[in-house]
Amino acid sequence: MITVIGAGRVGSAAAFEILRYKLSDVVLIDTNLNQAKGEALDMMQASPALEFDGTIEGTNDFSQMQDSELVIVTAGVARKPGMSRIDLMNTNAKIIRSISKNIVKYASDSKLMIVTNPVDIMTYLCYSETNFAPNHIFGMGNILDTMRFRSHIASELNVSREDTRALVIGEHGDFMVPLVEYASVSGIPLTNLLTTSQIEKIIQKTINSGSNVIKLKGNTAFAPASAIALMANAIITGRNRVMSVSTCLKGQYGQSNLSIGVPVVLGKTGIEKIIEIKLSDNSQEKFNASVTAIKTAIAALKNN
Repeated sequence: MITVIGAGRVGSAAAFEILRYKLSDVVLIDTNLNQAKGEALDMMQASPALEFDGTIEGTNDFSQMQDSELVIVTAGVARKPGMSRIDLMNTNAKIIRSISKNIVKYASDSKLMIVTNPVDIMTYLCYSETNFAPNHIFGMGNILDTMRFRSHIASELNVSREDTRALVIGEHGDFMVPLVEYASVSGIPLTNLLTTSQIEKIIQKTINSGSNVIKLKGNTAFAPASAIALMANAIITGRNRVMSVSTCLKGQYGQSNLSIGVPVVLGKTGIEKIIEIKLSDNSQEKFNASVTAIKTAIAALKNN
């Protein structure tokens, strides 16, 4: 069973994607009982078209998450136009602390996927609050950034998105690090296909992607929900997908006492392995800046 906490736009869209993948029964939890029940009922009525034979239940009862293999936390205040993910930190920290207590009480054997922004800080906070094994807690962020990076590469070259390969690490925010040295199209390095100025334009588009959507319609939903479903699929089916997720480092990349996006093998037990890769001097400098931004935010949170 998969539990999604938060029946807002992202949580509900993610639950629907999980049904579409036919991964698992779903429990959708929200403090707004009618919202949770209504979203679940709407999805159940779509299940014949999806050929999904499982169940989705909407509730405000956190005990219903018991026996979940995976708990996905999307609850929290959403970003508004002009607001950074860090601006959300103190408000959403209170929500995550409360949810963490319920997870420990009812789903202590589950894997935890944090989506609530700022995701790197909320992932580390959840780790601190639950004391779960670090491989059982991870944040969704860089997978979404990578999808955006790939999409912009394909648009610039007018090629299929399916043929683009890329990787984004670091903070899920303004300090993200799209790795040019690991980007390619059907194995052809990106640097062989585009000029430096074209690549820089793609990087800026990637960094600004989420903000641009929020400016236009007030929220993001479909892209993050798709990224959540990709991660859930890797865990529930044990596919051991290589993805960049926010994870609590224990000396890898020379870092500890934070959660930050790095490539991992994501599978049945959560983070099966953290993959350490060699970074160019430019990427290393940007990654260091990303580390500093996250550690500064964590320190501010502790002092709040």
